[in-house]
Amino acid sequence: MVVRNYCAYARGFLDHLAQRNIPVADVTQAQVEQYLREAVALFQRRHGRRPGPRWHQIPCAGIHALLRLVQGRWPPVTNAACAADALRFTICNEYEAWLLDERGLARPSIDALLWEARHFLAWQLERCGAEGLMDLSVGDTDRYMDLRALKLTRSSLKSVAERLRSLLRHLYRACHIATDLSPHIIAPLLYAYEGVPSILERAQMAAVLESARADRTPAGLRDYAILQLLVT
Repeated sequence: MVVRNYCAYARGFLDHLAQRNIPVADVTQAQVEQYLREAVALFQRRHGRRPGPRWHQIPCAGIHALLRLVQGRWPPVTNAACAADALRFTICNEYEAWLLDERGLARPSIDALLWEARHFLAWQLERCGAEGLMDLSVGDTDRYMDLRALKLTRSSLKSVAERLRSLLRHLYRACHIATDLSPHIIAPLLYAYEGVPSILERAQMAAVLESARADRTPAGLRDYAILQLLVT
């Protein structure tokens, strides 16, 4: 099924390029984004609704695999606009080689680690410049974790902490920072059944009471009385 989906979306993208006389080897990120916007509009016309928020991941996977095959690398390398960009690109290339050659990680794991690395380095270098990376402190990593925690669940935040630890170990190993800060990254604890809601909203409590009231047996009357006390 995965192969079929990849091929179907790659074929559709190739047809799109052929209609516009665009060679696959010359495709840019902007052209891929334009194609996806048109694909969303086509989906809406066919089904009368917009696709789900993560629908784009399905065509993206097939299209990106095609472009990696043709161009050798995707997304394409971006030229450095300043010293901070040049440092970020250099570190990410070193980090990718380390993850692949020395740690032997699978490509999806490497991609996730690299995304976090690019995000963190862009954030830090924008704040402090290329010269400020060597002075990276625990306070800086705490501020980054606070920033990432705003819209993440505890499980997702734990993954962020693990990816950031990996990057910090590499930065210290490659002498880009003066101190190994990886032990200072504290991930949230995860508990069994923590996804179960700890409270019920008023509408949910009313629904529970209404359901219990329908049971007129002695056990049902008992349960209804207990639930009323709990709600109160």
